[in-house]
Amino acid sequence: MITLRDYTKADIARLVALANNENVSRYLIDTFPYPYTQKDAEWWIETGAKENGSVTKVIEYGGEFVGSVGIKPQTGWQSHTAEIGYWLGEEYWGRGIATEALRLMTEIAFSEMGFKKLFAPVLEPNRASMRVLEKNGYLLEGVLRKECFKGGHYFDGYYYARVSLP
Repeated sequence: MITLRDYTKADIARLVALANNENVSRYLIDTFPYPYTQKDAEWWIETGAKENGSVTKVIEYGGEFVGSVGIKPQTGWQSHTAEIGYWLGEEYWGRGIATEALRLMTEIAFSEMGFKKLFAPVLEPNRASMRVLEKNGYLLEGVLRKECFKGGHYFDGYYYARVSLP
């Protein structure tokens, strides 16, 4: 059973335990560093998870914190859109947890928050994340060549999106 809930200060140790893994952070944005320290977790829970109107939730599987999913609203002429992202602790990969968490967060973003379009950039080697998006009805809108530089490598950025407009 998957549930989503807000972060609390009690999540700091578990967040560090899950996030301080190079395999987890390998294809994530730079605000998700490796190594991942207690200071990083404290900043995330206090500021980062809510920064610029973001809504970020803990993913619980069987009552245990296993990862996170969130949206970052856009502004101006894109204020009807939000970026969506997610990650799981490595030991929970391949169980359908990310797929279900993304489904729940997509539903919240469209029905409760009123967004009309959600998008997710994915680095080219992260095929598992692309599959999670596809299972949830996200479509590949484009590939930006050598869009991202991470870990000493340039990666193509695959941009997926789902629209709720009729």
